[in-house]
Amino acid sequence: MSNQIIRAEKLSKSYKEGKGKLSIFDSVDFVLEEGESVAILGSSGSGKTTLLNLLGGLDKPNGGCVWVNGHDVHALTERKKGRIRNEYLGFVYQFHHLLPEFTALENVCMPLLIGKIPKDSAIKKSKELLDRVGLSERVGHKPSELSGGERQRVAIARALVNDPKCVLMDEPTGNLDEGTADNVQQLIMELKDQLKTSFVVVTHDLALAKKMDRVMHLEDKSLKDITAVNC
Repeated sequence: MSNQIIRAEKLSKSYKEGKGKLSIFDSVDFVLEEGESVAILGSSGSGKTTLLNLLGGLDKPNGGCVWVNGHDVHALTERKKGRIRNEYLGFVYQFHHLLPEFTALENVCMPLLIGKIPKDSAIKKSKELLDRVGLSERVGHKPSELSGGERQRVAIARALVNDPKCVLMDEPTGNLDEGTADNVQQLIMELKDQLKTSFVVVTHDLALAKKMDRVMHLEDKSLKDITAVNC
């Protein structure tokens, strides 16, 4: 039997707009298997980031359910929901969201320390992961001392440090120049193959999307599998 890391059923999301409401999508279904990678494409404003936030328990749907590793995340308290995110999920955004006052090493350590991992163990594991993403010489540098590509590599290391079942990425190469984006894209693919982690990647980067196991398209309030079209 397959091991579903994320399963969403009949998700709907809308926002109040004046006296009415703005519907983002209706009755969206989504399944992510263990070790699988999925790209989600769609035009600006189609709801890709909203969907990613719902899958990660960062936002609440108007209807439907999301299970993360068997846990109905939107039925949990905020504290328990945070614990599920910390244990099973990693997040990477278009803007790295590193804490500016902390070093690369300290930023990567943070999820482990929040999870009450002993400091020595957290430092050791974070150094190993920073080495894996090619930043062994930059562990003591703060974000302002790193290039855009280096900051994104730190963000990827931070997302992976807890050995998550799945990493959710929102335009991970969208804020980088072409050469740096290619390097980060290659890193993502290497980590995908080496770590057997599942990935959900919201992107406009068709080259990256085509390297995922499946490609889906969010448009007109529905999510469709277009893998065969993009092969």
